[in-house]
Amino acid sequence: MKNERIGYLIKKYTGNDITAAEEAELMQFLLDEKSDLNEIKALMNETWDDDSALMTLDDKAANRIFEQVVSPQKRPRLLTLRPWMGWAAASVLLCVGTLLFYSKFPGRRHNPDQLPVVSAIARSEHKKIILPDGSTVILNNNSTLEYPEKFTGATRTVKLHGEGYFEILHNPATPFIVQSGKLKTTVLGTAFNIKSLNGGKEIIVTVTTGKVSIADEHKVLGILASNEQMVFHTDDKKPDLVKVQAEEIVQWQKNDLFFENITMEQAAAILSRKFNVKITFLNDQGKNCRFTATFLKGESLEEILKVITSFNDAEYKILPGEIMISGKNCNN
Repeated sequence: MKNERIGYLIKKYTGNDITAAEEAELMQFLLDEKSDLNEIKALMNETWDDDSALMTLDDKAANRIFEQVVSPQKRPRLLTLRPWMGWAAASVLLCVGTLLFYSKFPGRRHNPDQLPVVSAIARSEHKKIILPDGSTVILNNNSTLEYPEKFTGATRTVKLHGEGYFEILHNPATPFIVQSGKLKTTVLGTAFNIKSLNGGKEIIVTVTTGKVSIADEHKVLGILASNEQMVFHTDDKKPDLVKVQAEEIVQWQKNDLFFENITMEQAAAILSRKFNVKITFLNDQGKNCRFTATFLKGESLEEILKVITSFNDAEYKILPGEIMISGKNCNN
């Protein structure tokens, strides 16, 4: 039943008759980690061979696509993609299958939300942005993120200038797209880092969890999973695909602490995990007091406790194996 549905969506796409919701559904099938890419490739072949399909390929068009996929000039690069992807059908899928999403009808796809655009700028220090859908972005220094006040279209589209670490809430109905230079990074819900610096010579995408699809103006360049990175060279428009330790790449923002309108109890839980120490409260007073604070310089636990307990005149004691906070009631 699932394969029948995918086949139906492929036919509608190739016939230029697919709705935004159906297109998002097809994207979900392609990026779903449980999807069998060999089966999807077979469905694409069946669609193009089926006389009843909404669109058929003449011999000339079919030969052109075939040459793009397996021509001698391109074969070495495609062969290097296969071990990295780990998929038998990687070359065909990347050059023919997922190409549908970005290059078939570029003027019709993914119109931006027609709402006022918010520009978040991080100048001399990191900045955390909570997007309208609840997803979060941490901007590195000298970086800018543009996004609509509300996501209303078939996609959630933002523009990044500089470097940002994204944690995107899963929503199969509306894929999340980051435009950075000439690249589009599409996800359903995952965590990844994008860096576009060095005078625009390179755009680097690193995935920590989940899966993303990366495309330039003409085609899909690759699908990345966790601990995989693409370095796109803007001069020759060639991508390098490598395995990395993603946690090392995104370490630049790991020491940041953003407490935004949270309770003392919630902050204590975060600090307990970060510093691997037990934090308890002497009484319930002050547990629900809310505060906002940002720590960006790798402050010690004691430095952080001094600040957050000062908001409601609370006190803390460092005991063997734990830290105990005694607070006061607040009006928050």
